Amino acid sequence: MVNPQPSPPGPPGPPRSRHRRRRILSVAASLLGGLLVVAAVAAAVIHVPYVIISPGSATPLSSQVVTVSGAPTYRHSGRLLFLTVEVTTQDPNLYSYAFASLDANDSVQKKQDVIGCASYAADARLNTLLMTDSQNTAKELALSRVGYQVAHLSDRVVVADLECGGPSDHHLQEGDIITAVDGHPVSTATGVRPLVLVHKPGDLIHLSVQRGGQAVPVTVRAGHNGPNAFLGIVTQTLSTWRFPINVTINTQGVSGPSAGLAFTLALIGDLNPGDLTGGHRVAVTGTIASDGSVGQVGGVAQKAIAAQRSGAVAMLVPAGEASDARSHAHGLRIITVQTVDDALRALRSLGGAPIAAPPSTAASPQ
Repeated sequence: MVNPQPSPPGPPGPPRSRHRRRRILSVAASLLGGLLVVAAVAAAVIHVPYVIISPGSATPLSSQVVTVSGAPTYRHSGRLLFLTVEVTTQDPNLYSYAFASLDANDSVQKKQDVIGCASYAADARLNTLLMTDSQNTAKELALSRVGYQVAHLSDRVVVADLECGGPSDHHLQEGDIITAVDGHPVSTATGVRPLVLVHKPGDLIHLSVQRGGQAVPVTVRAGHNGPNAFLGIVTQTLSTWRFPINVTINTQGVSGPSAGLAFTLALIGDLNPGDLTGGHRVAVTGTIASDGSVGQVGGVAQKAIAAQRSGAVAMLVPAGEASDARSHAHGLRIITVQTVDDALRALRSLGGAPIAAPPSTAASPQ
C-alpha cells in the first residue's frame, strides 16, 4: 500500500487582517493617549469652587511675636503656642482637589461654606481687620486682668458677612467699614439696624463706606424680612483703646481672629512672674471678645495636627469644637474653654501659676 505524499504548502495568505488589527490598535492607542493628554491638561486648568484647609504651624508666642515695653516682663520655661491652618486663596484645580480629598489630614469644603459669597480679596481684607481687632481686644482684656487701666478711644463697624443673593450682594463687600447710613454717622453694629428699620422694603438706603482706604458711596435697595426692611449683612464692632504700656504683636502675615485667646494668655503670662503653663508647651486656639468669652474658629482638626506635631502636652479649644479636635489629636489632651477664666483654670490644672498683679500699674500711656 502506497501512502500518498502530502501536498506542498501553498504561499502565505495576504496580511490584510493582521494589518487591520494593528491599525485599529494603533488608532485606539492614539485616541487613548490623546484623551489622557486632554484630561491631564483639563485637570490642571479647570478650577473648582472649593477651599482646601491643611495643617499649618504651631508658633511659640515668644518675645519675637509679643513684645512689651514700659512694664516688667518675665521669662518662663513653658510656652504658649498659637495655631494656624493653611487655606487656599484661589479655587484649586482638579489635581489639588483630588489629592486633598484623599488626604485624611486635609479638609475640603465648599467655597461658599467658608467665605460665603465674598471674593478671596474681600475675605483677605476682612481677615486683616479681624486680626488687628483680635490683637487690640487681647491687649485690652489682658492688661485689664492684671490691673492696668485701659482707656476706650473709638469704635467702627465692619461688614463681617453677606447674605448670598441678598440685597447687599454685589454692592457691599466683606471688610467694608460703614461710616454712615443715609448721612447719619455710625460707629457700632447696634447703631446700623435702627437706621435701616426706618425704611420700608424696596426703599433705597444710602451708605457711606470705607473700602481699602477709599471712601465709596453705596446704595442698596432694602429687602424684606417680614414687614421690615433689611440689608442682608452681618456687622461687627471694632474697637480701639489707649494702652498704658506699649505692646506689639507680630504674626508675620498671619490673619484672622482665631489667635485672640492665645494672644490674651501670652500677654498675661509675660506680665506674670509665675509660669502660666507650668513649664509645658500648650497650644491654644479661639477668638476672644472684650467680655472674655471665647468663640469658635474652624479648622481645629488641622490645628490639632499642628499642635500634636509641635510636642504640645495639651490644646485649648472653644467649646463645641472638641470632637473635631479629638478626631485628629492622636493622644494630645484636648481641653474645652468658653471664657478666658476657663483657659486660666485649664492652665492651672496643668501645673500653671496663678495670676499676680504687676508691681505698679501707673505707667504712662504710649
